[in-house]
Amino acid sequence: MLTRIWKTYKKQCIIAIVALAAVLIPLYLYFMFQTGIWYQDAFLVKQRDGSFQGKKDGIHYVLHITPTQNGAQIDFSVNGQSRQYEVVKTELDGTRGAQFYENGTPVFEGCVLTSNARTHDYMIATEDFDIVDGLDFHIRGDAEPEPVEYFPGYGTQYGWTVMRLEESYETRGEPLMLLPALIVAFFLWVDILYPDLFFTLRHGRYVDGDCEPSEYYRFWQVIGRVISAIAIIIFLWMGLLNII
Repeated sequence: MLTRIWKTYKKQCIIAIVALAAVLIPLYLYFMFQTGIWYQDAFLVKQRDGSFQGKKDGIHYVLHITPTQNGAQIDFSVNGQSRQYEVVKTELDGTRGAQFYENGTPVFEGCVLTSNARTHDYMIATEDFDIVDGLDFHIRGDAEPEPVEYFPGYGTQYGWTVMRLEESYETRGEPLMLLPALIVAFFLWVDILYPDLFFTLRHGRYVDGDCEPSEYYRFWQVIGRVISAIAIIIFLWMGLLNII
C-alpha cells in the first residue's frame, strides 16, 4: 500500500516529507542542544539572565549560581521555597576538599571524590574517606513528597559550583542516539524507495530469471517498516531525554 501511494503521489510525498523535515529537524535539534543542568530527571534550562529553570511532575525548580573567589553561592528554590548555599573549595591534607554553608551557617567540610567528571558527579566524604553524600536520587512513594526532599545534597552543590566556574554546562539531549536513528532511517528509506532491493539481494541469486515477492513477503515487509519507524521514534526520544 505504501509503495502504491509512493508511486502514485511521488511528487506530493516528497514535498510533504521535505516540508515536515524542515520544521521538525530544526525544532528537534534546538531542544536537543539546549544548554542547562540535569537535576533529578528534570532539565533546568539556562535563561538569558543566567539562571536555570525547569519543571518535572509539578515541581518547579529555579537555580541561581554566583561565582566567588574560591567557589560559588547557590540560590535554589523548589515550588517557591528557597535555600541559599555556599561552596568554598579547599584542600585537606593535600586532598581536594570543600566547605559547605547553608543560609550562611557552616554545615560540613570534607573531601571531594570524583564519580564522573564528564557529568560533574561528585561524592563528598569525611577526612577518613567515609562517603557522606554522592549521587542525588529520589524515590517517589504513594504520598506526595514535601518540597524539602528535592533540595540538593553536597555532591550536587559541588558539581554546580564546578560547572559555573568552568562554564561547562550540560545539554538536554544525547547526540550519540542520533546515530542508530539515522542508520535505521537509511535502511527504511532504501526499502521504501526500492521495495524489491532487499528481496533481490537475499533471494534473487538463488532463482534463474525474474522472481516476484509473495504476498506473505509484502505483508512482513510492511510490518518491518512499521517496526523501523517505531524504532526511529524511540531512538530520537531517548536522545532528547538523554537516556543512554
